[in-house]
Amino acid sequence: MNNAAADPLVGTTIDKRYLIEDRVARGGMASVYRGLDYRLERPVAVKVMHPHLAEDAQFTARFIQEARQAARLSHPNIVNVFDQGQDGDLTFIVMEYLPGITLRELLNDFGVLTWEQTLDVVKAILQGLDLAHQAGIVHRDLKPENILMADDGRIKIADFGLARAASHNTQTGQALLGTVAYLSPELVTGSSADVRSDLYALGIMMFEMLTGKQPFTGDQAVTIAYQHANASVPLPSHINPDVPDELDEIIRWSTLREPEDRPAHARALLDQIIRVEQDIKKRVAAGEPTRVMPAASDEADGTQILTRANEPRPHPGDDEPTEVLGRAGDVFAGLEVPDYAEASSTDTPAQAASKPRRGPGAGVWWAFILSALATIGLAVWLFAPQGPTVVTVPSMTGSTVQEAGDALQALGLVVSEELDQAFDDTVPAGLVITTDPESGVDVEEETMVTLIISQGVEPTALPPLLGLPLEESETRLTEARLTLGTVERKYSDTAPSGVITEVTNDAGVTIAPGTELDAEAVVNLVTSAGSLPDVEGLSVEQAQEALQEVELQGVVGGDGEFSETIDEGLVIQYSPSTHDAVEPGDTVTLTISRGPPLVTIPDLVGETIQDAVDALEDLGLEADVRTVLPEDSWSDSRAEVTSVEPAEGQQVPIGTTVAIRSFA
Repeated sequence: MNNAAADPLVGTTIDKRYLIEDRVARGGMASVYRGLDYRLERPVAVKVMHPHLAEDAQFTARFIQEARQAARLSHPNIVNVFDQGQDGDLTFIVMEYLPGITLRELLNDFGVLTWEQTLDVVKAILQGLDLAHQAGIVHRDLKPENILMADDGRIKIADFGLARAASHNTQTGQALLGTVAYLSPELVTGSSADVRSDLYALGIMMFEMLTGKQPFTGDQAVTIAYQHANASVPLPSHINPDVPDELDEIIRWSTLREPEDRPAHARALLDQIIRVEQDIKKRVAAGEPTRVMPAASDEADGTQILTRANEPRPHPGDDEPTEVLGRAGDVFAGLEVPDYAEASSTDTPAQAASKPRRGPGAGVWWAFILSALATIGLAVWLFAPQGPTVVTVPSMTGSTVQEAGDALQALGLVVSEELDQAFDDTVPAGLVITTDPESGVDVEEETMVTLIISQGVEPTALPPLLGLPLEESETRLTEARLTLGTVERKYSDTAPSGVITEVTNDAGVTIAPGTELDAEAVVNLVTSAGSLPDVEGLSVEQAQEALQEVELQGVVGGDGEFSETIDEGLVIQYSPSTHDAVEPGDTVTLTISRGPPLVTIPDLVGETIQDAVDALEDLGLEADVRTVLPEDSWSDSRAEVTSVEPAEGQQVPIGTTVAIRSFA
């Protein structure tokens, strides 16, 4: 509370709307405050970016963009983002306020959770992840600190979409160690993150909830990262025998080093966990133990034995080799952790007992030699000219961590145990981009130098393009570091001419705004050529002018067609006339009306009047009967037709009236 009380923002109002009441947390990127929304009269959480980060315009823009993406997510297990804005030098996000604790605080208080409690937490997280992943948003920084446990029992994921903005800024110290502990191998090695990266982090969190510790630990980020890239996550039952075997398998599945071997998405993992939970509960209800097979371990050296997915785990004593660490092509494969990055530790009693002991004679001689060296060193220090030795920091760009560390130490410089990270368009992931201080700077010996490691080319996201003019879309693609591929024009009844109607990748698959893409990925666009004209009933000249306005050429083809509705000589239609079958510049064929169809007058002389009338009506003609005979006698044989007009054999349009005469 002392820090919060000294915070200058406490008691102020941001954006003339949000009263800052108290600071509740401070992270590497921002401080979080409890506040009050004056307009809606509700408590809110306000995340304010640290001033030194707000000075970076590119970082601020990314922070805002990611906040807008997060605001699209609405789910009971995701912290809602209400607002985002800037007030002077302050860049802030307004979120749902949840009184409670984080999962990290819960683990600090209780150490280990039961398998039932663990599954309750994990199911809630997966439900939120499922919605986000369907929206094309990857969290990237899933960890206990970002899981909120509300006082009313709700479980929510925080900071969705903000991890990508944060990763642009280098991180050091405990903040980096806290993040690296949950990084998937593909993120460690600089590959693109996808939904399976979040599932890996969740598997690590499950391990920690069930055992009270993380599977990989170390004093430096590189040590932990090396283990993620090269080692398999051990089974939690080796640490906590109460963990059911089914959860061993769940954690092993979600933390496999190859992303394609993990669950394809959050829903797949959630469905499997629900089935597993039911199986465990049935077994417990039947009085069976939750462990159905013994944990596997190598009793000789304590190395945990891991098997591949879908293979049975060996029992103790089985003659099975441990899994070989390392993966072809990994940035850290074959990397020896440098001396300056190794964690110092004291020997266990057993290790101390196993070390050879030196005799007392050796100890005396060593004491004598050390004393002599100390005397010589003191003399040199007293009588030699004093003054710091200055060295120039060399360029380490493109070097491995080991190479850079060795080179800098050879110059008398101290290499920091903390590694900064940054994206870089030219230096491959895992190699050194630069140093701090930078190369070419003169420094004294023993100066601390920090290595800045490449995370590879920074991924980007497809900006909204639908409905925009082509020129503006090109500008947005350039700003997003994406490459414009082909531009097609297609006719549309709904979009005005010139605006974007479809966005596809290089494989021709439609991609939605916000989809994460590799930098410089090719994006193809389809623009509207306007709607196709309706030429029915127009003259040939009028139809051709209408088609020319949408860049189509119309030519008359064929002998035309009869039409009962379109007058002779006018246009009936053109073909092709469907949007997908015609493109600007194509030629279409005009069909001209020949007027109503013609029929031939049949031979009706000698037929009864009624038969003649029926025959004409069947042909679509009208009958005009001229006779003195009453109509009820027209079927009599004596009521014969003596003549018709028009005469037999003449062609007339349908609907023509034919005169029938009978003088019987």
